[in-house]
Amino acid sequence: MTRILQFISAHMGFLWRGARFRITGSQTSTSFGANALLFVEGERLRLKFVSDRDQLLLDLQSVDADPSNQRDWHSAYRVRRLMSGERRESAVLDESDAAFIERHLDEIEGLFSSEKWPETQERLKALGKVISNELFG
Repeated sequence: MTRILQFISAHMGFLWRGARFRITGSQTSTSFGANALLFVEGERLRLKFVSDRDQLLLDLQSVDADPSNQRDWHSAYRVRRLMSGERRESAVLDESDAAFIERHLDEIEGLFSSEKWPETQERLKALGKVISNELFG
């Protein structure tokens, strides 16, 4: 959990401005290198920070989706690629992802709003297939 909190403190403090987001849950485990999850939620967007075996990841979801349905979560990498077209070497969360999210937070929240979520969900799923084909042929 420490890694998640340190990253948010160093690079994503903007989430707390104006009480825009709040922490809604967390999970920790001592197995496999002290894995952890931190859930953060706003009016339209849910974020899941994951610390898994020395990697930090971020998944996003509409608040209209079921948090327990793993197919409704989409990596920050995939969301960034959908918006920018940028192909990156890694889906591991880094400072450039935090900066991208800060610059485009309003647009990201719009994509995950009740009105846009069904369309965004389909576009992200289709992009997931493209990425899978790129990686595995």
